[in-house]
This record gives sequence, C-alpha cells and structure tokens, in this order.
Amino acid sequence: MDLWDIVKKVGVGAISTMVPGGPLIVSAINAVLPKGSKLPENATGEQAQTAIQNLTPKEQASIKHKQFDVQLTQIKETHLTARTMLETEAISPHSTRPKIALGAFYVVSTISLLVTFGWLYAVVTADTAMMDSISNGWPWLATITLPFIGWLNRYFGILAKEQKQKLDAARNLPSPTGIKDMLKTFVS
Repeated sequence: MDLWDIVKKVGVGAISTMVPGGPLIVSAINAVLPKGSKLPENATGEQAQTAIQNLTPKEQASIKHKQFDVQLTQIKETHLTARTMLETEAISPHSTRPKIALGAFYVVSTISLLVTFGWLYAVVTADTAMMDSISNGWPWLATITLPFIGWLNRYFGILAKEQKQKLDAARNLPSPTGIKDMLKTFVS
C-alpha cells in the first residue's frame, strides 16, 4: 500500500493508531520533511497530506509512492494479539462461573426435556388432563427456569465483554473514560 493511499484513507484520524505500523509511516514522512515542519507522533492523515503537498515535486514523488507493508504488520499484530489473549487465558483459568453456568444449563435442559417428554407421553396416551395441566403449568415452569436462563444469558454476556476487554488491551486501545462511557458499561 503506498503512502498516498494510506493518508487519504486515514483522513482526520491519527496515523499511528489507525494504521498498523503507523509510527513507522510518520517517521518515514518526517525523514523527508525539513526540520521546522516535522509531524507530531499523533499526526493525522490530513496533516500528513498537507506536509507532503508543501514539499518540492521531487521530494513529493520520492515519498508519495513509497510502499509500506501494512498488511504484513497487521498480520503480525493480529498474531501478537491472539498470542497475548491465549497466554492470559492459560494463566487465569476461571473455575466458579463456568460451573454455575453448567449447573444452570443442566437445570434448564432437564426441565425442558421433562416437560417435552411429559407432553409427548400425554399425546401418545391421549391423556387430555395431563396435556391441560402441562399447558396450564407454564407460569410455574417459567418461575423455575427463568432465573437459570437469566444466569446463562448473563454469563455469556460477561464472557463476551471480557474477551473484548482482553482484545482491546492487547491492541493497546483505550479503555472507556468519562461519565458517558462509564454509564454505557454499567447499562450494557
């Protein structure tokens, strides 16, 4: 990917955070720029475009079409991210929550199977009283199973959030800050 395509894609975003290997790209641009007009580390794509356009045509040509291996850097960063996540998982095994979730799954699945087989038995034996009692017993069954279903739902939601947090940490993405972001984490 050439430099001109990269800075056009990034636009007002910071090159160092939006592009894999972004700091290397900023330093390559700074190598060509005169001392007084060097780009900051968190330079945006627009700042880079402006700086490049202020160069002489010969200097522009030397840097505009310089190739950067963004895809290779992205693959390396993805590999490091996955490796970090796997190493973290290996040293911090969860023990209690998965057992609670498994127990909740057993309760919900057992009740569901019992109700289903009871209904099938009532249909096969043509026992209308049993079919009516199973059909009318849904509030009682909901009272028993809904807390377990809620636990399962919450457990898998927590796992998804933990994986996202680990992935964000491995990518060096900022964690939520400010009242608005904190409220979002509490509400979701």
